[in-house]
Amino acid sequence: MKRARWIKLSLFTLLLLGVGIGIGQWSARHTAPQSAAPEVAAPDSNNGPVATVETVPLRRAQIKAVQVAYGTVMAAPSETHTFSVPYESRVKTISVTAGQVIQTHTPLIEVEPSPDTRLQLDQARNDRDTARKSFQLVQQRLDLKLATRQDQFQAQQQLEAAELRVRSLESRGVETPQILRADASGVVNDITVQPGQIVAAGAPLLNTIGENQIIVRLGLEGEDVRRVQAGQGVELRAVNAPGTEPVPGKIRFIASRVNPQTRLVDVFVAPDSAAHFVLNEYVRGDIVIAAHEAWVVPRAAVLPEDGRNILYTVESGRAVRHAIALGLQNDQEVEVIGQALKAGEPVVVVGNSQLQPGMAVHEGAKP
Repeated sequence: MKRARWIKLSLFTLLLLGVGIGIGQWSARHTAPQSAAPEVAAPDSNNGPVATVETVPLRRAQIKAVQVAYGTVMAAPSETHTFSVPYESRVKTISVTAGQVIQTHTPLIEVEPSPDTRLQLDQARNDRDTARKSFQLVQQRLDLKLATRQDQFQAQQQLEAAELRVRSLESRGVETPQILRADASGVVNDITVQPGQIVAAGAPLLNTIGENQIIVRLGLEGEDVRRVQAGQGVELRAVNAPGTEPVPGKIRFIASRVNPQTRLVDVFVAPDSAAHFVLNEYVRGDIVIAAHEAWVVPRAAVLPEDGRNILYTVESGRAVRHAIALGLQNDQEVEVIGQALKAGEPVVVVGNSQLQPGMAVHEGAKP
């Protein structure tokens, strides 16, 4: 009995001991000091987002507003020399090609009288011989008192007319083939005939232009023509060579009708130098509508905002917003008009869409 009581007491003691150890371990876990958490600085009103932007210096410069037009290089009409012969002919040989540079006395084309022209010459000579014999016969009859002075006068007139017709044909060179030669250096503009072709009297065989005697024909829409006038400056560039320096020129005249082929109004421009152009080349013309000195920035610097135009500059590392008006514009630049603009101050051209007035910026110059 005592042994059983002792066993129960021992078990109870062990149970109490286990409970005590458990409570001690739980208490140790929940009362021991924990590791320090990272400190997060309280928000500071002086700190905030920093925008990375690219800038260019604000500058005063000459800006031009232009009207862009396209066209082709052609021979100046007043400078074209057309070759022809004053009788019906047959083309024998052609010694040049269109676009060829020629010098003075260069052989161009050889022609010979057509069969009908030879027949006309032979007929004229026969008529002359007949008229000559008739005149001699009238002279003899006049000596025999068988003809009158009136008969003599009529026979003389017929002889003179026949001789005049022969001399006219011979003076035009219908007896032998002719070689037409260039009378000045230049370029062959167009050849309108082929070897063996019969050509009417006076019809064009080919035409040439003098050195640098070209004109550029541009095409403009009807509403755009009203913005240009004769004498305005134009910058010309070959479309297939956009990186070349522009060639200056001036509008010579503006057509008063719509070209039926292009449905545009032709504007003819005389370049100051034709050395960079070839006939029929495709050309871009920038017609200068207006030009003056102003504050000039790249187009990317201007942002539309609530019906206004906004420009951001940088001052002391902060974005400054300017409400501006726009003046002259072209493909690359725009004139800005506003207050407190200063020469050389940084103008934001990249990253300006994310800016707010007073925002901190990290500034980098645009290359």
